[in-house]
Amino acid sequence: MNEAVKIEREKRRIQRKRKRQRSSIVAFMILFIVTSTGVVGAQTQGYEVFYHGESLGYVQTSGVFKAAVERIENDLMECYNYDNINLGDGFELIPARVENPMDLDNCVKVLNSKGIELYVNGAAVLMDGEKIGTATSLDQARGVIEAYRNINSNKNNSELKCVEVMVPLSETKDFAAMLSALKARTK
Repeated sequence: MNEAVKIEREKRRIQRKRKRQRSSIVAFMILFIVTSTGVVGAQTQGYEVFYHGESLGYVQTSGVFKAAVERIENDLMECYNYDNINLGDGFELIPARVENPMDLDNCVKVLNSKGIELYVNGAAVLMDGEKIGTATSLDQARGVIEAYRNINSNKNNSELKCVEVMVPLSETKDFAAMLSALKARTK
């Protein structure tokens, strides 16, 4: 029986040893997974900037991109003397790992060099439901309608109205061109 007790004790010792080994392996695997996740998460995260599907580069935060757009819009507002200019549509920020992010100045340079279309919160002038043209502001469109009504007071121009729209700046007309288009429409 003494021999049987020794064998039993040896079996239990081996089982405890295996249990410790399994626990150590599990603990090591958990530590490995946590460390790997931390390393991947510690890599620089940011955004890739796309304009109509074309990659423009990477930014660290969306705030850098927004600040660059604001700076460009403010410069354009001063240049064109309009307070309602917007940088074109079609931008998309996609989360990505960033290796060489653009700072604010580089982002502004890249956006300026891409020939992005400018938009304005303007107004379309409609006559009988047909668009005559677009102006850079609702006030300008109302001024054109007012001037047209003063010139053509004897004609029925009740179907003349303006509607706010966002249009490319290149498609807007100045006051004289809009008034000429209205005059040509009524002849």
